Amino acid sequence: MQTNRLLAVLAVVVALALGAPSPAFAAMGGMGGSGSSEGMSSDSAVAQSANDDPNAEQLGLMPKLFRLTGESRASQGEGSLPVEGVGAVFPNLLSVNTTPASINTGIECHMDEVCGFDPCTCGKPDAWGHCACGGFRETAPTVTISTSDANVAQIVQAFGQTWILPVGPGAATVQITADLVHYRSASYAFDVEVAPFGVVDALLIAAAFLLAVGVLVGLFFLVRLIVRLVRRKLAERRAWKARGDELKEEFPLTWRAKLQSEKYAKSPRGRRRRGGHRRPFAHDFLFSLRQAAPVLVAALALFAVLVPVSTSVVNDISVFNVNYTHEQLKFQFYAQELAPVVNAACVLFGAVLAVVLFRFLLVKRATTAFFSVGLSRVKLFFSRYLAGAVCIVVGIAVPFAVSLLLNHLALGLYDGEVHEFFYVTCGYITVALAAFALAGIAVICAGTLFETCTFGVALLASVSVVLWGVGVLADYLLVGNASGAALYGQAVQVEPSFLSQLSCLNPLLFFSDAGGSHQFFMALHPVYYPVFGSWSLIIGWFAAYLALSALGLAAFCRRRGEQAEMAGKAPVFSLFSVAVLGLAAFAAAVALLGSVDVAVALVVGAALFVLVSLVLLFGPLRGRTARRTTLACVGGELAAMAAVVAVVAGGAFGYAGFVPAAEDVESVEVSYNGSPSYLTQGFSGVASGSSYYYTSYRSYGQESSVDIVRSLHGQLIDSARATRETNYEDFQSSVVPYDVVLRYRMKDGGDVVRYYNQATVGELSALLALDNDAHTHELENAVVTGDTSGLSDEEREALSKSPSYNAYRAGYVYLGDGALNRIMRVECTDEERAQLVGALAHDLANTNANERYLPSKPARAALMFTLSPELDVVSFGYSFSNAVTYVTDDWTETMAWLEGKGLIDALGGQLDSKVIEQLTFQLDDPYASINKVTQPVSRYFMAYRSETAGQYWITQDYGALKVVDEQSKIAEIVPNLRMGCYMTGGYLVQAKLRGIEAYVYFYLPAELAPSYL
Repeated sequence: MQTNRLLAVLAVVVALALGAPSPAFAAMGGMGGSGSSEGMSSDSAVAQSANDDPNAEQLGLMPKLFRLTGESRASQGEGSLPVEGVGAVFPNLLSVNTTPASINTGIECHMDEVCGFDPCTCGKPDAWGHCACGGFRETAPTVTISTSDANVAQIVQAFGQTWILPVGPGAATVQITADLVHYRSASYAFDVEVAPFGVVDALLIAAAFLLAVGVLVGLFFLVRLIVRLVRRKLAERRAWKARGDELKEEFPLTWRAKLQSEKYAKSPRGRRRRGGHRRPFAHDFLFSLRQAAPVLVAALALFAVLVPVSTSVVNDISVFNVNYTHEQLKFQFYAQELAPVVNAACVLFGAVLAVVLFRFLLVKRATTAFFSVGLSRVKLFFSRYLAGAVCIVVGIAVPFAVSLLLNHLALGLYDGEVHEFFYVTCGYITVALAAFALAGIAVICAGTLFETCTFGVALLASVSVVLWGVGVLADYLLVGNASGAALYGQAVQVEPSFLSQLSCLNPLLFFSDAGGSHQFFMALHPVYYPVFGSWSLIIGWFAAYLALSALGLAAFCRRRGEQAEMAGKAPVFSLFSVAVLGLAAFAAAVALLGSVDVAVALVVGAALFVLVSLVLLFGPLRGRTARRTTLACVGGELAAMAAVVAVVAGGAFGYAGFVPAAEDVESVEVSYNGSPSYLTQGFSGVASGSSYYYTSYRSYGQESSVDIVRSLHGQLIDSARATRETNYEDFQSSVVPYDVVLRYRMKDGGDVVRYYNQATVGELSALLALDNDAHTHELENAVVTGDTSGLSDEEREALSKSPSYNAYRAGYVYLGDGALNRIMRVECTDEERAQLVGALAHDLANTNANERYLPSKPARAALMFTLSPELDVVSFGYSFSNAVTYVTDDWTETMAWLEGKGLIDALGGQLDSKVIEQLTFQLDDPYASINKVTQPVSRYFMAYRSETAGQYWITQDYGALKVVDEQSKIAEIVPNLRMGCYMTGGYLVQAKLRGIEAYVYFYLPAELAPSYL
């Protein structure tokens, strides 16, 4: 024990000096690294409340343990504690943070007997209503740390920090308690296991001893060096004083000038003046720095605006503005929306710097002069590379360091902030270095400034152009392509684009996302500490920078001096640049014209490719290559591009036609296209009174459901390139725009994702059979009743984002009759509401998908749960704030509840056709309008009401509409009208209500329509 105590101070120093020890735990219940995403909060199982006031806010407690050796183990069960293993010798830093870190409490005046109030409030009260007559003071929590066995571990205070000092092998419980006035106390406990003395501890002690010896030896030599320098300076002063006395006797009037002249002649600068430059490499390096100085100054100004100014000066997004940070933003090096601009600025900085430093290669006289000096080409190359690296490091690191300082002044220094500062700064420096290396190669291989710019742009953008071009082709030619596909009304892509997926290989984008996400941190539950980025990406691109530098050096040494001011001396680079720029023109043409006509877009793109190639090769990039050879090369590039187009259009070697085998599929996620009143997760979409469209997903693991999806997958492949038009002979074969996403979860852990932007009406209606899935019934029961007991945590979280779930939980209840003629609010107690949603859930589970979407009976009532009654009740149509169920006689339990409350009788019992004055019929044809449907619209019809006529979801522009106003015919048709029905072919029916200016819209299936229609 005594030995360990004597080693405590030395161990603390060594623990700080041997590097950044990894934190043992960052969160309660999950003892992981410093990037743990679990936040410690006092509502954990091991945290306890010590304050009896149930209304007091809970104090947050976040301990972190830093150590050199040992590992963490989570609690093994109820009643057990997490275990932290530590070494036998070295102390372990225990950092305890609380939320809040401090509060402002009032200073009492103790005059309650005078003013008659207890507590006294004659002055300004504090935030808790207590006396603050004496002003305010900052009150910090009181943190108490103790151990259960002092013979195993002890708590030691040293260097202003708390340390867990191992004493002997064994286990002890460390108890942490935090108390703060006006807050409920918090506590946390964990077991510390001290390992026996072992080989690792011996090696650490040896390292500590060697470190201490090294420090002492270093101090000794440093002191000796200082003493020698002082003695040398004193000897020089005595010598010059004696020399001054001699000159004073010999030259009484000019001795001072002669003495200064002799001093200057013997100084390093004077010796260089007499003997010329003895260090030409250093001279060339300084010359390069002077050349690059204007670029450096401009970069410092640019990055100063982008980084420290953007995060501190603009008040709306300033780290000094508490209304912006809300004590959750822990650091922000630059404004978050500027991430692409900062990345682009780094690329531009590196590229311009390379052009400036190597521009002498483009001028004959300058090339001759530099190649004639007493420096080898290797030294000329490295002096400029070194100058460029210094400028890049200074130009990027200084603004970020200033931003770090401003963040420290505004928000303090948060855990992991320094690491993220170095990570982000080194990442952007690597971006600039990579751009510098590529642009340097472009200058070295070019002969003119135009060639330099062309080669540089081609080298930097080649990966982006190729990936973007392939992505554009896949969008229009590859059936089922999901990469980069965006759903209607959403900015989120089904799958990341090729540019995003392969950004790690892109010199322009490899650090764009990582830099933008790691330059700030918002502490939100459950993430309380930043997750550190991977250094492998930066190290890999730094290695690429070194490799590119080697290629640049080889090209620099082989470059001919007469290449300056002459174009066409690098035919390989010329063809490469032409191919990249031509491909960019081709992809742009396809992207712009592909939605109009793909064939025309390909022809125009190919023409632009050839035009760009010929203009460049026979213009500013023209060299001595024969015209026939040049044309042959352009033809070869065009043929290669045509081959790629053919491969993509042909299915990309089986990609388009691939359907996973059933035995390899674990589950499949499908974009849901049924009733929006039973959504089981979040959604996005658009809605109006007459139509709506949404995107939401459901996952299916039942074997029969997977087989349904696989069968329909083959049909979707066949109809992917079909013409969008109405098939009047077989409406089910009509092709309509719709977003269909299939995501197979494979048993090997992989995913197979396909996206189709159109489908036939029959394929969409066939997907409705998935509503018969057993697990789907469980999810829908949870949506309606709120009973989530049988769901997983992920399903519960997804359910909380469902608008349907929220509408059934907290929405007002309204009921309309079968013609939406009478609408009333349903008042019910909590018990009655529970009975109603229970009845709905039972009827829903007992109704198969075919009866739900193609009901055989008319609706007796429309039951709406709405969060916005002032908006939804007017039309009684679907919106994203309600859930509507159309109750038929088959919904026996729901009908029984409504009849039991007397609501059906209040609405008038059976629907009387006499309330309808007139029926107007329009054929359900998505292409009947001049403005044909080009965007997806939900095919599940939901009745709605309007005060104006002609509010069909699509309006027929030509031809007269069939109108029926004979009461006998109306009475014949009304029982066949459907309020909720999947539109598989039929008529959109407008019903004019008798006696009022109101119109209700129904759907009439074709098989139920009278013959005269």
